[in-house]
Amino acid sequence: MSTALAVLLAAGTARAAPRPGNLILPGRAVGPVVLGMTAQQVVRQLGSPAGAARAQAGAKLSWPGRGLTVRLDQDGRVDAVFVDSPEYRTAEGVGVGSTREEVLAAFGPTSHAQEDRTVLILAYPALGISFAIPKDRQRVELVMVYRPR
Repeated sequence: MSTALAVLLAAGTARAAPRPGNLILPGRAVGPVVLGMTAQQVVRQLGSPAGAARAQAGAKLSWPGRGLTVRLDQDGRVDAVFVDSPEYRTAEGVGVGSTREEVLAAFGPTSHAQEDRTVLILAYPALGISFAIPKDRQRVELVMVYRPR
């Protein structure tokens, strides 16, 4: 097999690296949204959220066109980011659309898996990231980034 063909085949099987602005950093950030930012700082980064949600404890502000939702803590700061867009990926290439096997290969086994009839959640609390996988789809549908515990 020629070297050029081998390079093409390898490139076709590798996951594309996330764009720098779309990187998921477990326990820290998703793209331009950093845990601990104020609601005002997030709005400056992403624009106005959908709906008329007020920046209060427990409020969720959503940007459906960007595939991001943030949850605010009692101080009005981001304490969690929810991702439902495949545009955002971890450095390992894991995100919405990844399989359970890809999550486990990248992050290892977890002792914090939760499962009900419809959803499996692979949680990595020490890293600050969890993945929700609907059983009927078998692929990550939601990534949650939060402060490590």
